[in-house]
Amino acid sequence: MFIFDKGNLTGIDIGSYAVKVVKIKGTGDRRLLGAVGYSKLDHLAFPHESSHLSGILRTLFSAQRIKTRKVAAVLPGSSLTLMHMYLPKMPKKDMKEAVRWEMRKQITFPPDELVCDFTTIGEVKRGEESMLSLMAFGAQNGDVERLLKTMEDASLNPVAVDVVPMAMLLSFDYNNVWEEGANYSMVDIGDSKSTLAIFKDRKLVFAREIPIGGKELTNVVMNALSCGEDVAEAEKIKYGVVRSDDSASAVADAMSGVIERLAAEMHRSFDYYQAQFREGSISKIFLCGGTAKLKGIDDFLSNILGVPCFIDDPLRNIRVEPKRFDAARLKGFAPDLAVAVGLSLKADVG
Repeated sequence: MFIFDKGNLTGIDIGSYAVKVVKIKGTGDRRLLGAVGYSKLDHLAFPHESSHLSGILRTLFSAQRIKTRKVAAVLPGSSLTLMHMYLPKMPKKDMKEAVRWEMRKQITFPPDELVCDFTTIGEVKRGEESMLSLMAFGAQNGDVERLLKTMEDASLNPVAVDVVPMAMLLSFDYNNVWEEGANYSMVDIGDSKSTLAIFKDRKLVFAREIPIGGKELTNVVMNALSCGEDVAEAEKIKYGVVRSDDSASAVADAMSGVIERLAAEMHRSFDYYQAQFREGSISKIFLCGGTAKLKGIDDFLSNILGVPCFIDDPLRNIRVEPKRFDAARLKGFAPDLAVAVGLSLKADVG
């Protein structure tokens, strides 16, 4: 989506908690990890201030010795609108205008600021009429321009801008064998929100954002333990939702309500997808994003939802040279990299 060009790309994922950069070399099934950069954002600074982010990107590219300047970035979620729609078959130019018209009804910013695109899911029958099922994405033009300026100020060439669900699909597609007709879900549990996507037959068929993320988990631990943010973050990472002793139980108890709400929202999404699209159940759930590293979260969600949950490793089919990378350390934060990995694989698109 929002593709301006294609080429040999480095993926950049700017979240509310950290900036992730991934460079992958090679083509097809012979992929090699070229570089990985990760920088936590200072929560005291305005995280999306252009000059601040440009400086971080320059530092990451220099430290990781990334020479190529063509990059693919992900749109910020502040104004992103995800929308499923059915439209009659029509010429591509007319389809773009029809998508824009439908999205204008949903956005909360001025219509002339709308930038939108879509992906086609397939042809379906709606009553007697044959329609196209689409997943559409919309954003505010100012957000897109700020993202492009951030890249350009870092001396980078932004040739592609995508959305999180499509980047997740690219990463998932490269790392998994598809079963015909199976429905898979991937959930990127970030700092401020979670993005849920459903894939089927190598296509994105449903997506939504859930306003629950790691920051809320840190806040409930702060309240439960009467401690500061740094201590709460450390305790959250140390114990997760595994009740191994009294200290762990206190942390797990504090976070369980938030994760149960996340599970409820996931369940609602799955029910809606099955009812709206007359589809079967979800076969597997893959968790990515920083909060996916929380100890025990996969089993916790699996027990509530009754669906196998796995912590995603977007590098599992990408060769990692042990002389260049600490494999154990890399595996520790691999779930953070799913979106950036997907973006870096866009060279094969189109």
